[in-house]
Amino acid sequence: MKKEKPEKALTRPELDAARAALAKARGRQRLDVILDARDPLALVRALPADELYLAIRDVGLGDAVALVQLASAEQLKVFVDLDAWSRDGFDPRKAMPWLRAARAGAHLDPKAAARWERKLAGLDREVLYLVLHSSLRIHDLEQDPDPELHADHFMRSPEGKFVVEFLVEGTEYLAVKGLLDDLYAEDPFAAARLLSSLRWDLPSELEESALRWRTGRLADLGYPTVDEALSWFARPPRGPAPHHAAPPARPPGFLLATLARGSLLDRAFALLAPSERDSVEGQIVAAANAVVVADAVDPADPDAVRAAFEAARGYLDLGLDRLSGGDAARAAEALAATPVKRIFQEGFGRALELAWRARDLRKRAGEEATFGSPIDEVLEALSGRRPRYFPGVEAPEAEWGTVAAAAYQPRHFATPEDLARTAAALDRAERKLSAAGPA
Repeated sequence: MKKEKPEKALTRPELDAARAALAKARGRQRLDVILDARDPLALVRALPADELYLAIRDVGLGDAVALVQLASAEQLKVFVDLDAWSRDGFDPRKAMPWLRAARAGAHLDPKAAARWERKLAGLDREVLYLVLHSSLRIHDLEQDPDPELHADHFMRSPEGKFVVEFLVEGTEYLAVKGLLDDLYAEDPFAAARLLSSLRWDLPSELEESALRWRTGRLADLGYPTVDEALSWFARPPRGPAPHHAAPPARPPGFLLATLARGSLLDRAFALLAPSERDSVEGQIVAAANAVVVADAVDPADPDAVRAAFEAARGYLDLGLDRLSGGDAARAAEALAATPVKRIFQEGFGRALELAWRARDLRKRAGEEATFGSPIDEVLEALSGRRPRYFPGVEAPEAEWGTVAAAAYQPRHFATPEDLARTAAALDRAERKLSAAGPA
């Protein structure tokens, strides 16, 4: 199979300029930035697959078909990894739109056909099995020469061994039929073998195998396992910071730059040497992905993913604040010399300290004791395995003790001010408890 080559690889200055433009753009503007580039193919394939996926979700898959077609086979697999899997397993209905988009126009344009051929050849066979298993019923003509058919659409396989019933209608039927035709065009023997496996192989075993492939690809992008993600939310280890972990094997992206707000983390990052930034950026993305995994964020929800990235940035800001006293130059030194995971844990450790204090207060007060809103909600938000900040403490003093002070949703801690306000609320609870005297 002939390998596709871009006209000319993007230079680093070109890629940096494109990343900056993508960070400033929103929605369809990002589509325009990519398609107006000197070499859109080279730009698409230089971007991290997960960030390209989020850009496509922002634009809408129907309007971003061109980006799916320009993507590499590896990037397409990540699109399916992120969209078609959940904690309940693999959903073939969510995979099919990506395959339809990748195949669109392949019968009209030789270049599109060649790109689709490469993508089809690169797809995990297990994923193809799971997609087809839910859409087809296979009859072996050697066992039953005259099978009873119930579907409106069916076909005889080219080698004459099977009759295939299509269990889907409309655009899904056209997509599955086209996929099957393409598989036979690529390798008739392998396609026939796949149809045979649809009759006998257990979907659960193939889904388990497909999940292992998915886990490996996402690990390469910096997505941890659940246990690894939860390990970020631990008290910082005592003693010197360990050596830097190797950053994820991912190209530089643009998503982090969209979140820059002039925070301590942003100022420290700007002071890093250019040679240090790619490694640190990869570690920051790994921190954000730890939040995504630990909070069971749906990667198909761009707003939820951005919120997870903001949460990770918040803990890193808190960690750098502790390590540097708020000084940007010292924060840059810490960012360059300290593993990002340790910085994250330093920040989260500050929330844990408040949680331990709240737990002690609750123990002394008794489980039935109440302090009024928003203090009761503060204590509740701090009681979870991963303590949260309760924004009700920002309500005007006149609203304290009313339902208005309780009408907020807990969130991750983000700033030193969040810590200070929470500590002040606990101080207030302590004073109430002392004033009440022994029970």
